[in-house]
Amino acid sequence: MYKTGDYVVHKVDGLCKITDISSLDIPDCDNDIKYYYLIPTESPASKVYVAVGTGEGSLRDPLTEKEALDVIDSYNELDEISVESEKNRQNAYSQALVQNDATELMRLIKTTWHRKSERLKKGRTATTVDEHFLKSAEHALYGELAYALGIESGNNMIDFIKARISK
Repeated sequence: MYKTGDYVVHKVDGLCKITDISSLDIPDCDNDIKYYYLIPTESPASKVYVAVGTGEGSLRDPLTEKEALDVIDSYNELDEISVESEKNRQNAYSQALVQNDATELMRLIKTTWHRKSERLKKGRTATTVDEHFLKSAEHALYGELAYALGIESGNNMIDFIKARISK
């Protein structure tokens, strides 16, 4: 069980801080159920509620510094997410996003970066699906990487990752 003040990674909202553990103050809500009150570090105006005891599957501990560097360093060896047809792309991306796994998020970022680059070379724009899932994966992963590496903001991660993988 987590405690107030802990940082966790939520499968959709990325790195979050637990600010309270209590029942919801909502009419007709079961007051016996406790919830983690989470504030996403990349969206501090948001709140996420996760049930204690049943919702922990959507949470995990943040990466350590070594684990974060390993995820970044694995970038060049990661396989891109392959899909059999464009109709299945959104579903494949969604599955990668909700696994709450840093390596899968990095695979999703690699796939969408590469597809975007290839489309731009051909004078085309990135697809809406690629753009949406790229932003979602970056949002979910970069705050955690910044936290693990002691970097001020998740916004600085793109430059850090590009510099590290080009070595």
